[in-house]
Amino acid sequence: MYANESFLTQMNVEPAVTPIIGLSAEETRREQVLRTLQRGLKVDYTGNTRIAQLSFTSPNPKLAAQVANAYADSFIRNNLARKLNTSTYALDFLRGQLTEAQQRLQQSERDALGYARRTRIVDVANAAGSSSQPGQSQSLLSAQLVQLNQAYTTALADRIQAEEKWERIRLLPTLQIPEVLANNSVADLLQRRAQILTSLEEQTATRRDDHPAVLQARSQVREINAQIGLLGNNIRNSIRAPYTIALAREKEIANSVETLKNTTLVEQNQGIELSILQREAGTNRQQYDSLLKRYNELNAEAGVQTNNLSVVDRAEVPRQTSWPRPMLTLLAALIAATILSVIVIIAREQLFDAIRSPDDIEDRLKMPLLGTVPISENATSDAVAPKSALSEAFSSIRTNLSVASQDGMPHSIMLTSTQASEGKSNACFGLAHSVTRQGKRVLVVDVDYRRPNVHKLFGVANDIGLSNVITGQVEIEVAVKHTDNDLLDVLTAGTPPPNPTELISSPHMQTVIADLEKAYDLVIYDSAPVLGLADAVVLSARTPATLFVIEAGRSSVRAITGAIARIRRGGGHVTGAVLTKFDPGKFGYGSHDAYYYDYGNDERD
Repeated sequence: MYANESFLTQMNVEPAVTPIIGLSAEETRREQVLRTLQRGLKVDYTGNTRIAQLSFTSPNPKLAAQVANAYADSFIRNNLARKLNTSTYALDFLRGQLTEAQQRLQQSERDALGYARRTRIVDVANAAGSSSQPGQSQSLLSAQLVQLNQAYTTALADRIQAEEKWERIRLLPTLQIPEVLANNSVADLLQRRAQILTSLEEQTATRRDDHPAVLQARSQVREINAQIGLLGNNIRNSIRAPYTIALAREKEIANSVETLKNTTLVEQNQGIELSILQREAGTNRQQYDSLLKRYNELNAEAGVQTNNLSVVDRAEVPRQTSWPRPMLTLLAALIAATILSVIVIIAREQLFDAIRSPDDIEDRLKMPLLGTVPISENATSDAVAPKSALSEAFSSIRTNLSVASQDGMPHSIMLTSTQASEGKSNACFGLAHSVTRQGKRVLVVDVDYRRPNVHKLFGVANDIGLSNVITGQVEIEVAVKHTDNDLLDVLTAGTPPPNPTELISSPHMQTVIADLEKAYDLVIYDSAPVLGLADAVVLSARTPATLFVIEAGRSSVRAITGAIARIRRGGGHVTGAVLTKFDPGKFGYGSHDAYYYDYGNDERD
């Protein structure tokens, strides 16, 4: 196929003009054809059935069917050839293994037989009348030891039985032995003695002891007693004799068993080596039998090769193209675009849940917006300049604070934020300068003992401050520092206390707040952030108004909502929010000047 250029032409593939480096023109053409075949071939196999679906993609429908069928036929032929080659190789391999196994079997059997002859071990397991279990080896010595051991067991039982009988009568008087009493001769003698004793008692009643009749009777009694004693001793000895014989036989058999046992132990050591040789021979025989059986099976199957592959449905020329499908592609693109849009929206809401614009404060936080502070490279200079965009923003915040309640501008305001570095101190600075333009006296108090920053913004020292006034070290007039603006004073944080929360919640702090409100038209407190600290929560309950500072695009709605809720639970009143570091162009609000003209035209100084 690779020699025919028509295949590449029908596949819409341009033949390679220059050969691949290291290959000839013919090898390059072959490599190109193979790659084209691999790209067009597809095999699907689910694993649930034993059917695999083979397909080939080509611009020419006839060529697609032809290549698919050729693949299937070629695979079946290769499978048959592979099986034939495998069987031939297996037969050759088994033939060599059989030869080696036969040699090992013969050698192991010769070794076992030679060792048995050298040690003169005779196996009587298969002898007539043997009681050994099948497969168990038993030598002559072992058989003799078994028989002798059985004889020893019988002798031991006989000795124990005779010993028990002898011990039972050994210490008994002669006439108390049951065997003696059961003897007929002894019974006759006892009866005769009883008669003589009766006659003796009658004679002694009427005659003297030296009477001849009396002496004769007594002589007869003594003679009968002697006969009874002799018969009793004979019977006693007849009981003792079996015990003596049984004991002697037991000792004799025990000595024979001990002697034969030592000989058997030596033979057992030799039998272990023989068993090892016999097991090795048995293992070799099993291997040889298994190899021979497998060899015969393969030899029988070698002539008939079965094929487990077959074509279920041959490929036919397709009537329509499989790809591309415009409607399917369009539908898939529409579904993918919809899913991607939903994912982007959800990700934006979940991962970028931050306040970015002024509208987010009223829509998502549900609280009034008092003003928006634009981002500035030099915040302090722009806040002081009367006509700057930053100054206009603080003027708008000042105006909104004046109309936030029916009482007008509160006498004291606390500024706080969710976290540090959101522009809280800069807001205090700008708002203070904006209020002084109306001719009011303003005092900025730094209550952020964690990161005091007011003294840096106003350019004053932080040697003494609010902490020194609360603890009674200095008077308020001594701690207050004047700035370049005659209407603006600063009360810095002072010496850092070990526990700022206890200092702010102390009763003396309430007295200081009241004295400051009497001395100034407006007191602005720069407090610590809310999250993680309790300073702002405690101070907000002692000031009539709290201004919440939010940096654009930084804190999440959840964090800001939690911080405001903490202030309200602590008794504070959040008047509104100020959005700082806002870039209108970045968040899609048009030009910078146009936006702040809309938000900052409430009041101009």
